[in-house]
Amino acid sequence: MTTTGGVADTTVFSAAGHPFTWVEVIDAARVRGEWQALQRQVAGLLSREAELSATDALPTPEATKVAGTAWRYRNRLLSADELKEWLTHYGVTVPEWMAEMRRSLTDPADGLAQLPDDQFDRVCWVHAVCSGVLTDFARMLAEEVAVALAEQPDAAPWDHLAALPDIRKRFCTAQLREPVLAAEVHNNRVGWTSLELQMLIHPDEAVTREAAMCVAVDGRELADVAADAGARLLQQHLLLDDADPALRTRLLGADTGELVGPLSTGSDHCVGMVLKRLAPSLDDPEVRRRAEDTVLHRALATEVNRHVHWHERL
Repeated sequence: MTTTGGVADTTVFSAAGHPFTWVEVIDAARVRGEWQALQRQVAGLLSREAELSATDALPTPEATKVAGTAWRYRNRLLSADELKEWLTHYGVTVPEWMAEMRRSLTDPADGLAQLPDDQFDRVCWVHAVCSGVLTDFARMLAEEVAVALAEQPDAAPWDHLAALPDIRKRFCTAQLREPVLAAEVHNNRVGWTSLELQMLIHPDEAVTREAAMCVAVDGRELADVAADAGARLLQQHLLLDDADPALRTRLLGADTGELVGPLSTGSDHCVGMVLKRLAPSLDDPEVRRRAEDTVLHRALATEVNRHVHWHERL
């Protein structure tokens, strides 16, 4: 890729003495078909941008600025100097970044934009950098290389990029043994407890206090109280770890049929009823997914830490 001002030749990480640059990161993403998917995404965004520009309906500068501010907070680039240093590091200009922020407020169109190859490659680079997809590609390649070296320490995996996805897949499959997953569930038996909740939500704390009294003292159904109070009533299914921190503490020891609250969650106040509480089990698809993700993350991180030396801070 020649449109990155030499940045693509930067060493991202090294393994077994071999430096891996952004060029190789992108080449590996091509092998997986992920770079082509990014190109289709960018082409759709550019097509949408052309459509909106033709009708003078592009996102406003104010909306673009808000999107940029939110992006900076997510990436912890709070000062102008920090932003400029980060963009310069990746060879991205401020106008290019602002254009990417504007495009982030739109959805891809079905049509494909027509741009010269070098311009299109440039927009793809900016999108990959600013969206965080480029760093995801780098982490994936690092994992692939690490498990390949774990399998064959004397191999040269950089010469066989096409083989790496299957090697990683084979490694991951070997980690997901039922006893290992069951042990992970046991270790997380509190946080992965499954809860079915009914939540009454209202911005006025007094309303939620009165609602709690109506349920606890008068024995009324929470749904009826919500209707009378003009409050929102939500049915939620979640794992305890995913609950709002204020709610999580109260749910920790709450039994089925128990009223929780009132309590504050952000700008709202709520009262909750525990409809169902289940211990975590691998029969629950969400619990199984959580266990698999945890086991794989730990196994892959172990191999990356063993074989990979990072040069870039991702």
